[in-house]
Amino acid sequence: MEEVREALVLLLENYWIVREEAPEQYNLIRRHETQLRNYFLEKCGWRLMATPQFYKLEKIPAQPAPWMGIQEFGHSRDYALLCCILAFLEEKSVNEQFLLSDLCESLLALYPHEADERLNWESYEHRRSLVRALKFAVERGLVRLVDGDSEQFALRAESEALYEVTVLARYFLRSYPKDLYQYRSLAELQSAELFDDEATTGRGRRVRVYRQLLLAAAYNATDARPEDFLYLRNMHRRLRDELESYTGLQFELYKDCALLTSPERTNWCKQIFPFYQSGIHMVMLHLASFCRDRWPAGDGWQQSLSPVAFERLVGECRERYGAGWTKEYRTANLSRLAAEVLAELEGWNMAAYDPETGFITLRPALARLAGRYPDGWSSQLSQAD
Repeated sequence: MEEVREALVLLLENYWIVREEAPEQYNLIRRHETQLRNYFLEKCGWRLMATPQFYKLEKIPAQPAPWMGIQEFGHSRDYALLCCILAFLEEKSVNEQFLLSDLCESLLALYPHEADERLNWESYEHRRSLVRALKFAVERGLVRLVDGDSEQFALRAESEALYEVTVLARYFLRSYPKDLYQYRSLAELQSAELFDDEATTGRGRRVRVYRQLLLAAAYNATDARPEDFLYLRNMHRRLRDELESYTGLQFELYKDCALLTSPERTNWCKQIFPFYQSGIHMVMLHLASFCRDRWPAGDGWQQSLSPVAFERLVGECRERYGAGWTKEYRTANLSRLAAEVLAELEGWNMAAYDPETGFITLRPALARLAGRYPDGWSSQLSQAD
């Protein structure tokens, strides 16, 4: 079972496992391919793609979230250019080489004309977007840089580079049941994967629950359908035993929140909370304790605050705990600190900002945490100073 768990984690944590780059990991998954394929399809509705070159698990979320985007991208233009690059690569054969200048010329024709602005390589921002998209394509293994440096293109439009198409470029985008142009909204696109014919009591409900548990940092009842948490309560023991067996994580269920936690620091999760080297995570743990002292944790714990009240809350927390924070957060401008804390809280499903009302909601997962200094820490800090 240990090998199955390791293979399952590899598929969850990586976009794909390439045989040439990781032959041992590829062979590990191949040994347990049938069991993994059946498990992911039955529980999550996910397809395990297998080729002689790689394995790829299509991890479709139940609910899209901001953290699922490409973090290196800074503008919607970056995504549009990436899609245009993929369209360009479809016309190329595997191992075929092409010049950056040829790509730039083709992108002018491929870029959507209904976009807010026309593509213009004389613009530094547009060139910077292409550099980010190409860098991502190289890191994902869609293309291989043979010669040159695309970074120079951001500085000089006449810069040149040579690329080579890889076999992975054919498999980056996932397929849909019908042409994308036939979907009229994002909700309709999502419903195509959520088995709506059984959404309330059948497979659709199970798929939603497993996807949220495996992909989201915390599964809040406010984000779920009522029947989903009914399923979690009814199947609690089975879910606990099964998920611990397959992932090594512990399943925790509260009235308003469900989440998977690790009893010890894992070495396979690429993103964990709290990360011991992260100063912002220390701030969040102290904020959790500060909030629990002000509003004792219990069923239905949830607090709504205005941005001004939230900023004041962070400031009061810093007054109590800030002496032990890293200098970056100890001396940061309060507005910037509050904004950074909120962004990280949102990423871990511990808070939500409503753009319509302007209010910030502190969610139940935050009340699950607490971070305090050991006894005598202030005197030790004074001696260190």
